[in-house]
Amino acid sequence: MVQKIAEKRTASDVLGDFIFKNRKGLLAFCSLVVAAAVVVVVAVAVGEKNTKAGLEKIDLISYELTNKSAELDESAIASRQDSALKALAVFTSKSGIVGVRSNMLAAELYFQKKDYSSASSAWLMAAAKGKKSYTAPLALFNAAVCFEELGDLDKALENYKAASEAEDFFESAHAKFSLARVQEAKQDYSGAVASYQSLVDSFPSDSWAKLAKSRIIDLKNSGKAE
Repeated sequence: MVQKIAEKRTASDVLGDFIFKNRKGLLAFCSLVVAAAVVVVVAVAVGEKNTKAGLEKIDLISYELTNKSAELDESAIASRQDSALKALAVFTSKSGIVGVRSNMLAAELYFQKKDYSSASSAWLMAAAKGKKSYTAPLALFNAAVCFEELGDLDKALENYKAASEAEDFFESAHAKFSLARVQEAKQDYSGAVASYQSLVDSFPSDSWAKLAKSRIIDLKNSGKAE
Protein backbone atom coordinates (compact mmCIF):
# COMPACT_ATOMS: atom_id res chain seq x y z
CA MET A 1 0.00 0.00 0.00
CA VAL A 2 2.77 2.35 0.87
CA GLN A 3 4.48 1.57 -2.40
CA LYS A 4 1.40 2.47 -4.46
CA ILE A 5 1.03 5.82 -2.73
CA ALA A 6 4.68 6.60 -3.46
CA GLU A 7 4.20 5.77 -7.13
CA LYS A 8 1.29 8.22 -7.40
CA ARG A 9 3.29 11.20 -6.08
CA THR A 10 3.43 13.95 -8.66
CA ALA A 11 6.32 16.18 -9.67
CA SER A 12 4.66 18.97 -7.69
CA ASP A 13 4.72 16.80 -4.58
CA VAL A 14 8.42 16.05 -5.00
CA LEU A 15 9.24 19.72 -5.63
CA GLY A 16 7.18 20.73 -2.60
CA ASP A 17 9.07 18.33 -0.35
CA PHE A 18 12.38 19.53 -1.73
CA ILE A 19 11.53 23.17 -1.09
CA PHE A 20 10.31 22.40 2.42
CA LYS A 21 13.40 20.40 3.34
CA ASN A 22 15.78 22.98 1.84
CA ARG A 23 13.80 26.13 2.58
CA LYS A 24 16.59 27.83 4.53
CA GLY A 25 19.13 27.34 1.77
CA LEU A 26 16.67 28.41 -0.91
CA LEU A 27 15.72 31.51 1.03
CA ALA A 28 19.39 32.41 1.34
CA PHE A 29 19.86 31.84 -2.40
CA CYS A 30 16.85 34.00 -3.24
CA SER A 31 18.20 36.70 -0.96
CA LEU A 32 21.51 36.61 -2.83
CA VAL A 33 19.73 36.91 -6.19
CA VAL A 34 17.71 39.88 -4.97
CA ALA A 35 20.81 41.46 -3.47
CA ALA A 36 22.72 40.98 -6.73
CA ALA A 37 19.87 42.58 -8.68
CA VAL A 38 19.86 45.54 -6.31
CA VAL A 39 23.63 45.92 -6.72
CA VAL A 40 23.30 45.96 -10.52
CA VAL A 41 20.52 48.57 -10.39
CA VAL A 42 22.51 50.71 -7.95
CA ALA A 43 25.68 50.35 -10.04
CA VAL A 44 23.86 51.48 -13.20
CA ALA A 45 22.30 54.41 -11.36
CA VAL A 46 25.64 55.40 -9.83
CA GLY A 47 27.34 55.02 -13.22
CA GLU A 48 24.80 57.29 -14.89
CA LYS A 49 25.11 59.80 -12.07
CA ASN A 50 28.91 59.78 -12.30
CA THR A 51 28.77 60.17 -16.07
CA LYS A 52 26.42 63.14 -15.80
CA ALA A 53 28.59 64.72 -13.12
CA GLY A 54 31.73 64.16 -15.21
CA LEU A 55 30.22 65.73 -18.30
CA GLU A 56 29.01 68.71 -16.31
CA LYS A 57 32.53 69.28 -14.98
CA ILE A 58 34.02 69.02 -18.46
CA ASP A 59 31.45 71.54 -19.71
CA LEU A 60 32.47 73.84 -16.87
CA ILE A 61 36.15 73.49 -17.79
CA SER A 62 35.28 74.35 -21.39
CA TYR A 63 33.23 77.34 -20.29
CA GLU A 64 35.98 78.69 -18.04
CA LEU A 65 38.42 78.22 -20.90
CA THR A 66 36.43 80.18 -23.48
CA ASN A 67 34.43 82.69 -21.43
CA LYS A 68 35.36 86.20 -22.63
CA SER A 69 38.53 84.77 -24.15
CA ALA A 70 38.48 87.34 -26.95
CA GLU A 71 39.53 89.92 -24.38
CA LEU A 72 42.62 87.99 -23.31
CA ASP A 73 46.20 88.33 -24.48
CA GLU A 74 48.32 85.33 -25.47
CA SER A 75 49.78 84.92 -22.00
CA ALA A 76 46.36 84.82 -20.35
CA ILE A 77 45.08 82.37 -22.96
CA ALA A 78 48.06 80.10 -22.39
CA SER A 79 47.41 80.24 -18.64
CA ARG A 80 43.80 79.21 -19.17
CA GLN A 81 44.88 76.37 -21.41
CA ASP A 82 47.28 75.07 -18.79
CA SER A 83 44.61 75.28 -16.09
CA ALA A 84 42.14 73.45 -18.31
CA LEU A 85 44.62 70.67 -19.09
CA LYS A 86 45.36 70.24 -15.40
CA ALA A 87 41.64 70.00 -14.59
CA LEU A 88 41.01 67.57 -17.46
CA ALA A 89 43.73 65.19 -16.24
CA VAL A 90 41.25 63.88 -13.66
CA PHE A 91 38.89 62.71 -16.42
CA THR A 92 41.12 61.58 -19.30
CA SER A 93 41.61 58.14 -17.75
CA LYS A 94 37.85 57.62 -17.36
CA SER A 95 35.98 55.23 -19.61
CA GLY A 96 32.98 55.95 -21.82
CA ILE A 97 31.83 59.33 -22.98
CA VAL A 98 33.56 61.17 -20.13
CA GLY A 99 36.91 59.77 -21.24
CA VAL A 100 36.15 60.56 -24.87
CA ARG A 101 35.05 64.15 -24.24
CA SER A 102 37.91 64.98 -21.89
CA ASN A 103 40.57 63.56 -24.22
CA MET A 104 39.11 65.37 -27.22
CA LEU A 105 39.19 68.69 -25.41
CA ALA A 106 42.70 68.01 -24.13
CA ALA A 107 43.82 67.09 -27.65
CA GLU A 108 42.48 70.37 -29.05
CA LEU A 109 44.33 72.30 -26.38
CA TYR A 110 47.60 70.46 -26.99
CA PHE A 111 47.22 71.12 -30.72
CA GLN A 112 46.67 74.83 -30.10
CA LYS A 113 49.86 74.82 -28.02
CA LYS A 114 51.61 72.99 -30.90
CA ASP A 115 52.38 70.05 -28.64
CA TYR A 116 51.59 67.61 -31.43
CA SER A 117 52.97 64.58 -29.62
CA SER A 118 50.62 65.03 -26.66
CA ALA A 119 47.79 65.96 -29.02
CA SER A 120 48.19 62.77 -31.05
CA SER A 121 48.22 60.67 -27.88
CA ALA A 122 45.05 62.33 -26.62
CA TRP A 123 43.29 61.87 -29.97
CA LEU A 124 44.20 58.18 -30.04
CA MET A 125 42.98 57.80 -26.46
CA ALA A 126 39.69 59.43 -27.41
CA ALA A 127 39.34 57.03 -30.34
CA ALA A 128 40.11 54.00 -28.15
CA LYS A 129 37.63 54.99 -25.45
CA GLY A 130 34.86 55.56 -27.99
CA LYS A 131 35.50 52.85 -30.58
CA LYS A 132 31.81 52.53 -31.46
CA SER A 133 31.13 56.26 -31.34
CA TYR A 134 30.84 58.56 -34.34
CA THR A 135 33.71 60.54 -32.80
CA ALA A 136 36.23 57.69 -33.24
CA PRO A 137 37.09 58.27 -36.93
CA LEU A 138 37.27 62.02 -36.33
CA ALA A 139 39.76 61.40 -33.52
CA LEU A 140 41.81 59.12 -35.78
CA PHE A 141 41.79 61.73 -38.55
CA ASN A 142 43.00 64.43 -36.17
CA ALA A 143 45.67 62.08 -34.79
CA ALA A 144 46.89 61.63 -38.36
CA VAL A 145 47.13 65.40 -38.78
CA CYS A 146 49.28 65.54 -35.64
CA PHE A 147 51.56 62.78 -36.91
CA GLU A 148 52.02 64.73 -40.14
CA GLU A 149 53.07 67.75 -38.11
CA LEU A 150 55.56 65.49 -36.32
CA GLY A 151 56.87 64.16 -39.63
CA ASP A 152 55.77 60.62 -38.84
CA LEU A 153 54.21 59.80 -42.21
CA ASP A 154 53.81 56.09 -41.48
CA LYS A 155 51.55 56.75 -38.50
CA ALA A 156 49.78 59.48 -40.43
CA LEU A 157 49.02 56.95 -43.17
CA GLU A 158 47.83 54.37 -40.66
CA ASN A 159 45.35 56.73 -39.06
CA TYR A 160 44.12 58.38 -42.25
CA LYS A 161 43.46 54.90 -43.61
CA ALA A 162 41.56 53.86 -40.47
CA ALA A 163 39.49 57.05 -40.56
CA SER A 164 38.75 56.71 -44.28
CA GLU A 165 37.48 53.16 -43.82
CA ALA A 166 35.12 53.97 -40.94
CA GLU A 167 31.44 53.67 -41.71
CA ASP A 168 29.40 56.88 -41.94
CA PHE A 169 32.39 59.17 -41.29
CA PHE A 170 31.33 62.57 -42.57
CA GLU A 171 34.93 63.42 -43.55
CA SER A 172 35.66 60.10 -45.24
CA ALA A 173 36.37 61.76 -48.61
CA HIS A 174 38.79 64.18 -46.98
CA ALA A 175 40.49 61.29 -45.15
CA LYS A 176 40.89 59.36 -48.42
CA PHE A 177 42.42 62.40 -50.10
CA SER A 178 44.80 62.96 -47.19
CA LEU A 179 45.80 59.30 -47.30
CA ALA A 180 46.68 59.60 -50.99
CA ARG A 181 48.47 62.92 -50.43
CA VAL A 182 50.72 61.36 -47.77
CA GLN A 183 51.40 58.41 -50.08
CA GLU A 184 52.58 60.96 -52.63
CA ALA A 185 54.85 62.52 -50.02
CA LYS A 186 56.34 59.06 -49.42
CA GLN A 187 56.80 58.70 -53.21
CA ASP A 188 54.40 55.79 -53.33
CA TYR A 189 52.85 57.12 -56.51
CA SER A 190 51.06 53.96 -57.60
CA GLY A 191 49.53 53.67 -54.12
CA ALA A 192 48.52 57.33 -54.26
CA VAL A 193 46.80 56.87 -57.62
CA ALA A 194 44.93 53.84 -56.24
CA SER A 195 43.78 55.84 -53.22
CA TYR A 196 42.77 58.83 -55.32
CA GLN A 197 40.82 56.53 -57.62
CA SER A 198 39.11 54.91 -54.62
CA LEU A 199 38.01 58.38 -53.55
CA VAL A 200 36.66 59.15 -57.02
CA ASP A 201 34.79 55.85 -57.14
CA SER A 202 33.31 56.23 -53.65
CA PHE A 203 32.43 59.94 -53.78
CA PRO A 204 32.24 60.92 -57.47
CA SER A 205 30.46 64.23 -56.86
CA ASP A 206 32.50 65.35 -53.85
CA SER A 207 34.86 68.32 -54.19
CA TRP A 208 37.71 66.15 -52.87
CA ALA A 209 37.05 63.72 -55.72
CA LYS A 210 37.55 66.54 -58.24
CA LEU A 211 40.92 67.31 -56.68
CA ALA A 212 41.75 63.61 -56.71
CA LYS A 213 41.05 63.42 -60.45
CA SER A 214 43.46 66.30 -61.07
CA ARG A 215 46.16 64.60 -58.97
CA ILE A 216 45.74 61.37 -60.93
CA ILE A 217 46.20 63.27 -64.19
CA ASP A 218 49.28 65.12 -62.90
CA LEU A 219 50.93 61.94 -61.61
CA LYS A 220 50.32 60.12 -64.87
CA ASN A 221 51.38 63.04 -67.07
CA SER A 222 54.60 63.44 -65.08
CA GLY A 223 55.40 59.78 -65.59
CA LYS A 224 55.40 59.05 -61.86
CA ALA A 225 52.50 56.64 -62.22
CA GLU A 226 50.92 54.65 -65.00
